[in-house]
Amino acid sequence: MSKVFLWVVLVFVSGAGLAQNTRNAETPKPRQPQYQAAKKEKKSLFSFLKKEKKAELKTAEEEKFAFRKRVNEAYRENAKVEYKARKVKKKEAKKGEKFHGHKRPPKKRPAGKQKFCKICKIKH
Repeated sequence: MSKVFLWVVLVFVSGAGLAQNTRNAETPKPRQPQYQAAKKEKKSLFSFLKKEKKAELKTAEEEKFAFRKRVNEAYRENAKVEYKARKVKKKEAKKGEKFHGHKRPPKKRPAGKQKFCKICKIKH
């Protein structure tokens, strides 16, 4: 019984001694990223027909001209959209309250022949 007790104490003491080792203070290195950093182009059968794109150097004036051209095109597109929106608003304003829900103005009948309208709830 004393031999078993001696072995248990010995295991606990050695375990405690190894567990208290704080000499290794190195920080762990970060892991390598798992994503693909550079995309490799696949070689196809007809890759020899493709032309390689070369970087073109432009002067400052050419850059300004290209920028103005892009802005002008965008401005024109926006102007078209705004014009159409204004046109639709104008139409809606025209047909809005005048006809009280009718597409066209209702006929004006003489007082004796007027009928109650279910759409606008007015006699006409």
